[in-house]
Amino acid sequence: MSKLINQPIQLQFKGSFPAAFHCGHEFKVKYILNHWREGGQWWLDEPELFVYEVLTNKCRCELHFLPSLEQWILYRITD
Repeated sequence: MSKLINQPIQLQFKGSFPAAFHCGHEFKVKYILNHWREGGQWWLDEPELFVYEVLTNKCRCELHFLPSLEQWILYRITD
């Protein structure tokens, strides 16, 4: 089951890799399963974003990075 969260988070890094974040609970990133870049719909002024699918100590999560805002988002949690 998937749950949409869409909340800003502060991501902690180990070197240049995501290591942990906090959103009600502490999530420790175990693996980066996939990542890609989405250009956004430029005609609607949507920003570019980077998507990371990660496996944490609690669940599988989808993280978004918005470089134009320098902001990380916990977008979705999958049980």
